[in-house]
Amino acid sequence: MNARQPIQPPSTPAVLFLAFSSSGSRFVAGTSTGLRVLRTDNCLTTYHPQLPSEGGVAVAAVLDDRYLAFVGGGRNPAGKGSVVVFWDCVAGKEVTRLDFYESVLGVRLSTQWMCVLLHSRTLLFEYQTLQLPSPRSDSSSSNNNQDEPLRGPNKLKALYSTFPNLHALACLRNNLLILPAQTTGQIQIIPLPSGSKRVLRAHNTAIRALALSPDSTLLATASEQGTLIRVFRLSSLDQIAEFRRGSDHADVYSLAFSSGGRWLGGTSDKGTLHIFDLRPMDAAAVEAGREKVEQVAKEKEKEKPGKGHRKSTSTYAPSLNPHRLSGTPSTHPHPQPHTHDRDRDSSGGGFSNHSTPISTTNQGSLQEYYSLRPPPASASPPVTGPGISAMAVFKASGLAPKIMRDRVYRFGWERMGCIGRVGVVIPGPRVRVGGGNG
Repeated sequence: MNARQPIQPPSTPAVLFLAFSSSGSRFVAGTSTGLRVLRTDNCLTTYHPQLPSEGGVAVAAVLDDRYLAFVGGGRNPAGKGSVVVFWDCVAGKEVTRLDFYESVLGVRLSTQWMCVLLHSRTLLFEYQTLQLPSPRSDSSSSNNNQDEPLRGPNKLKALYSTFPNLHALACLRNNLLILPAQTTGQIQIIPLPSGSKRVLRAHNTAIRALALSPDSTLLATASEQGTLIRVFRLSSLDQIAEFRRGSDHADVYSLAFSSGGRWLGGTSDKGTLHIFDLRPMDAAAVEAGREKVEQVAKEKEKEKPGKGHRKSTSTYAPSLNPHRLSGTPSTHPHPQPHTHDRDRDSSGGGFSNHSTPISTTNQGSLQEYYSLRPPPASASPPVTGPGISAMAVFKASGLAPKIMRDRVYRFGWERMGCIGRVGVVIPGPRVRVGGGNG
């Protein structure tokens, strides 16, 4: 058995919806038992109508103490979720009823317009004067309230297509209507009654919250990411401020400007309320901040390594002299110096994509390689043409043994399927060419 006492008595009505009037002096609360209009400054109830059918109200809008619009909802709704009831608070009766045959997600009221928000469409209605016929009565006295002309939104002015507007995002103040556009992250700004809209790209993801300043000059937006809140000037569509709510994802429930337009507040599913100051910063503070940023950037630039080629710190050979280099293959036992992706040209200017060739002949010694002493004249071979091989140069230099100069090397090609043998010419005192069987 559960013997715990409930925190909230079951007789207390649950709040299903809250909305402020366009002037901000009143707000309406839709509850599970009806609706109430309250003052903003002291939260006193100013109007509590007796609806034709008792039940809950899920969507409502109020225009001060004059007009109401509501849609039934909750467990025991006061009407269909597709019907908007327009109510005159002075006359205390229903003025008109509109059925849209789909769920109504939101309603906005102004002194001249009523905006009904559906899933992917927004309908704009204009007020007209309605003259209700006076009921027949035998008494001489007439009811002045029934004889008064009534105004109601019975004229459809325009229909606007939007991105799936599941959160019923819209701003209606005086003759300005702001809605999500059909493209993700964009907003359409519609001046009334002309209807020549402008499109503002506010975010890269879908819009989650909108707020219009009291003087209709600034617009605050937040996306589904919930990390940034941006403020735009409607006259030029320029972004004038950007505030970071946090670094992780959050659902921004609402945005609101203060009555003077100095503060901007926002709530989210993190259970926090963020308040931002919209005053422009002092010029001296802005200049000091800019100088500090430039100083930090210069210090980081000094810490970065040079963009050019850094000379290798290897203990191998330093830069080689061009006249010591040769294009022949190397047999020198000394290891080649370490090379980078781009090395300097032999002329010393710029960079080259090819590494510098290193001495490749067997002439000289380690001291000669590092230019410590010039090589002997006998070690320098005669200048030969490009068609003579390195072995021929070596045998002609006089350093080869006598048997290599006198002997003719023959290479047998029987294994390769050739008949006979082919001789290779070796320069020397006696040279002959071997061929065939001889």
